[in-house]
Amino acid sequence: MCDRRHVIAVVLAGALATGCSEGTTEPPTTAEPLSAAESLALFEGMRAIQSDTAPTIIGGSESSLVVACPLGGQVSLALTFADESVADTLRLTWGSTAAPTGCQLSHGGSQFTVDGTPGVREQGAFVLVGFGEHFGLEGSVTEAVDWRLDDRSGSCDMDLVLSGEPDLSATEPSVVAVLSGTPCGHEAEIEVQGIPGPSG
Repeated sequence: MCDRRHVIAVVLAGALATGCSEGTTEPPTTAEPLSAAESLALFEGMRAIQSDTAPTIIGGSESSLVVACPLGGQVSLALTFADESVADTLRLTWGSTAAPTGCQLSHGGSQFTVDGTPGVREQGAFVLVGFGEHFGLEGSVTEAVDWRLDDRSGSCDMDLVLSGEPDLSATEPSVVAVLSGTPCGHEAEIEVQGIPGPSG
């Protein structure tokens, strides 16, 4: 039986009192991995934060920003851009990292808390030859994060390849791009939206 005076003393000392041993232990965290749908929701939720055109900025420096997550926590974002021109070929490259800290987000009906260093790394390149004779998109996305979902937790590694080509059939040229690979161990192909074409 618990000593009530001892419990009160522990509380007053600022420690977390566990109380009696009967029925007071926290429920165990299950090791059930994310399903394919949950993995996709986690990936797309993080991408939504990275691609937000009007984020809530809470800090940063010349080379990085710290933005608020939708439901709490934050993500540190760093971006790099470069261009290289050789003969009639122009190559535009970019790289980004997103390191979440207690980042809470909801996507696809699931609410996650995400942590991770380095978190999400993305790199890619637009390649333009001549006056539009050839236009291509290539890149990759890698991710290593820890997640919590309800009473479950675990880690997720992602390894995706980005490829694309121009779609000139529309009024405004755009790029048809696909990410293919393994989000959290599940094979997937993800269509990437909102990439402007050579004249976009």
